[in-house]
Amino acid sequence: MRRTVSPSLRSRQRGATLVVALLILVLIMMIGITAVSTSNTQFKLAGNLQFEDSAMNNAETAVTAAENWLATGLNYNNAAFTGVAATTSPDPRSNVATPHLFPRTSVATVRAGRDTGANSPYTMTWDDTNSIAVGGTTQRYHIELMSQNNRLQGSSQAVGGRASSGCNQVNTYVITGRGTSARGAVKFVQSYYSVLNCPA
Repeated sequence: MRRTVSPSLRSRQRGATLVVALLILVLIMMIGITAVSTSNTQFKLAGNLQFEDSAMNNAETAVTAAENWLATGLNYNNAAFTGVAATTSPDPRSNVATPHLFPRTSVATVRAGRDTGANSPYTMTWDDTNSIAVGGTTQRYHIELMSQNNRLQGSSQAVGGRASSGCNQVNTYVITGRGTSARGAVKFVQSYYSVLNCPA
């Protein structure tokens, strides 16, 4: 005896495979879209980190340039560190001849909070009136005198009961470097630096 399938049963079974296949395709497409979106976000994060690293490297390069400048010759005893030259404005932070060098009094004013922020490295506008550029506009620094003629702790010119000709007197400085990157990331690096300061 032969069995026959009624036409109504056949028509009910025809679209099931198609519906299941479409659901699987939609799921695969959603997984693909999520993967592309996640990859794009990670790419942007990696790019931002790269620009921040570039800004940090520029700030460190500026600080290194300032340290090399202080260590060269008698630059550490520049007159701008102790007062304002006659050719400059009355404001000790606006030294026209050497705008990147700040005397000790201006540092004390900023540290005590009596300054309006014009000399604070985080709020001031970094330009040629208060800092110096190193190799372009992405690297700038300024140097602030912190102390003069300090004796090194635990040192003396009398070593072992007899006089020593060694130098044990230093000036200390705060060097602030600012680095920027192509997309506007900004990083600051500060260095406390000391230079031997012994009378000739």
